[in-house]
Amino acid sequence: MPDLPAELAALAAACPAQAGPLRTARADLALAVEWRALRALQLPGTRWAVLVGHKRPEDPLRAVLPLPLHTTSLTPQELKAVFGALAAVSADNLPPPLPPLAKSVAELQAQLGKSSSSGLDDVAEETEVTAPPASFDPDTLYMAIVATDSTVVYYKLSRGIKKPHDIPDE
Repeated sequence: MPDLPAELAALAAACPAQAGPLRTARADLALAVEWRALRALQLPGTRWAVLVGHKRPEDPLRAVLPLPLHTTSLTPQELKAVFGALAAVSADNLPPPLPPLAKSVAELQAQLGKSSSSGLDDVAEETEVTAPPASFDPDTLYMAIVATDSTVVYYKLSRGIKKPHDIPDE
């Protein structure tokens, strides 16, 4: 895996307990889960770093809190502080996206000198959408629990109590 970008290295230094999980969660979100426009930031007024992105361009941006498997530092009070800090985040004040971990289909086609007659054109067009999303969802937080073998398990948390029919399927 390539070296960490400067933004992620600074966050790893500021939040050392999250250094490994930040790197692993970023790779998993970008390559396996296929999230786009991943950004990394430290939540204001907390000691927590999050990754922000979305799977589809029409989805709002959502935050992911990377954590090691055996952590005891995320208490209910800390979680309340995290949701409070997320309320202050907006799509307009987010840092720029991190550099991609892998080349896009269009970049690979250009590198190989392929013409546009291949069946990968539809995929290339889908991945090239870079329009900024309209909103950031401060009421949803994904926790990325990273095990020592680099397995990542995601838990979705919502601010407050939600009835099951209020939670959309994703």
